[in-house]
Amino acid sequence: MTAPEPWLLRRAPIVALGAGAGTLAFLCLAVAAAHPEDSPLSPDHAGGNTSWSWLYLGAMSAALALYLLGTLALARRAPALVAVIALAVVIQLAPLAGPVLLSTDVYTYWDYARIRAVHDANPYVVPPSAFPGDPAYPVMGADWRDTTTVYGPGFTLASEGLARVSGDSPSTTAWIYRGIAAAAMLAIVGLAAFLGRRRALAAAFVGWNPLLAIHFAGGGHNDALMMAFVLGALALATVGRFQSAGVAWVGSIAIKWTPLVFLVLRGVEARATGRRVGHLGFAIAAAALAGLAFWRYGVHWLGAITPLARNFEKQAVYSIPHRVSSVTGISEHAATVLFAALFAVAYAWLLWTAWRKGRARLALSACFVLLASPWLVPWYAVWPVSLAAVEEDWLAKALALALSAYLLRDAVPL
Repeated sequence: MTAPEPWLLRRAPIVALGAGAGTLAFLCLAVAAAHPEDSPLSPDHAGGNTSWSWLYLGAMSAALALYLLGTLALARRAPALVAVIALAVVIQLAPLAGPVLLSTDVYTYWDYARIRAVHDANPYVVPPSAFPGDPAYPVMGADWRDTTTVYGPGFTLASEGLARVSGDSPSTTAWIYRGIAAAAMLAIVGLAAFLGRRRALAAAFVGWNPLLAIHFAGGGHNDALMMAFVLGALALATVGRFQSAGVAWVGSIAIKWTPLVFLVLRGVEARATGRRVGHLGFAIAAAALAGLAFWRYGVHWLGAITPLARNFEKQAVYSIPHRVSSVTGISEHAATVLFAALFAVAYAWLLWTAWRKGRARLALSACFVLLASPWLVPWYAVWPVSLAAVEEDWLAKALALALSAYLLRDAVPL
């Protein structure tokens, strides 16, 4: 005679779905806090009533707590996958009902794109401040007006086309980028469900995360698109489409350079395990993209790393090096160098693990990048969360969740 299951285990699917529904409810309350004209949560408003910010923080804290409860329940026993994915879809699309949230990045993308599409100048050479009369200039991020673009040529080329579609309309531009980011998040949810050993948990781990919903459907950042390509590459390799996987890796790197950290680990893992890789697909896609970039931007796109390096000379308020500098009294430069050295040691250990054990711990590498980076913003959480969703790595999962909680307050105007 078998012993009865514990009550909590039997009820875990109900607890999980209830927690997910609660996450959605509090997320909607947080989005609603950005609607009033006097709310400072949207850059489209001129408001300064921080009561809305406190309401937002309270709602998002409750949403994140319920998300954590939901993932814990899912780890015990999951409900039907279709229910988990349906809830993830609604959560990730919910912020589209509100205004642009907490960032002007969609307008910064727009301005960089218009430098080439409208003014026939090179965004890798000419900063937005060269065209102060452009409609994107007053609404873009003030910190980037004197900086050339830091994005890869694939994203820059695509943004040019989007700039031609959106014309002079900030609202159309915002809707386009937010829609793309939301669609990318849905793609990540689907890919996580495909790649994860526990499919429902993988889908919820990324799809129920309210911080990601706020910053992608709400903020329109391009990191979700980058990670959709990364997970797409992993999925294609899983089904034996190695050349297509190589193309997907090029797609991710063409948005930002970050996926190179993951690609190197995957390459070492492949050598250690004898897994096939798509060298030809990668080479053809990289050559085609480079050809387009040279035709459109000359050699200057290769220097995109320069403004990115200048960006990393700054320290975001929530970066760990900045926190350590503030607490210990050491200089910010010394803290940055210290954490860069620690990352180098950690990455060397990850390379050794990939080579000796045939295991590329991509999610953990993403966590290490964020912990060491002097420039840390909340939407970067999609890097470790997406990868931790598909890997059976509980240390990476814990760190990804901790980073989501830590970055909840960041960018909120108080």
